[in-house]
Amino acid sequence: MKTALPFLCLCCHLVAHTQDSTSKRPVLLFAVAIYDFAKSYGTSAGVSIPFHSIISQKHHENMRTETRKDQFVSMEAGIDRRPFAYTSAYVNVGMGIRFAKNEKHFTELSFEQGVLRTFYDGAVYEQQSDGSIKELTLFGRTYATTSFSYAQIWSISYRTNKAWFILVKPCIWIQYPYNGFLKPHLSLQGGVSYHLGNVIVHTRTKYKHQS
Repeated sequence: MKTALPFLCLCCHLVAHTQDSTSKRPVLLFAVAIYDFAKSYGTSAGVSIPFHSIISQKHHENMRTETRKDQFVSMEAGIDRRPFAYTSAYVNVGMGIRFAKNEKHFTELSFEQGVLRTFYDGAVYEQQSDGSIKELTLFGRTYATTSFSYAQIWSISYRTNKAWFILVKPCIWIQYPYNGFLKPHLSLQGGVSYHLGNVIVHTRTKYKHQS
């Protein structure tokens, strides 16, 4: 009992509660250049739209710290080129979490699911049932994709209320079914993001007071 007493006293000085409200959170457009190791490159553009936000505030004596987590949905479309092999087009949708301690720097983790279509270089022919040869237009294959990414985003605006950002985003993704199995990819993305506007989202604020 004596051993537990100091711990109980500490808990009495820690007060936590939550409050539900709404807040305005940014909708971000983005455009990036992509290098997929080790032989292909491309570009993509998309949008991320927040739908929920969690704020954590810690109060300790005269100090206060605040962190925010925005949950968002994303949509993206892009093209990719592998020289002397094929060109591909893809569409992704996903969900993610954006972490921020201020409005000048964000960190994002996201998961995306998509569809990829390849178009082979050169002419592709198919023999018909009557023995004739027919050239196939825009021949290729269709795959599903799953990706996981981590992004760092920094504000570069000073006069337009933080409208422009730069971003760096490494990404791991898989393409399937590929020869009856999976094909893993590692890509590096870099580009710009634009603060298009704000949406009102449900916000939960968690307060922690310690004295």
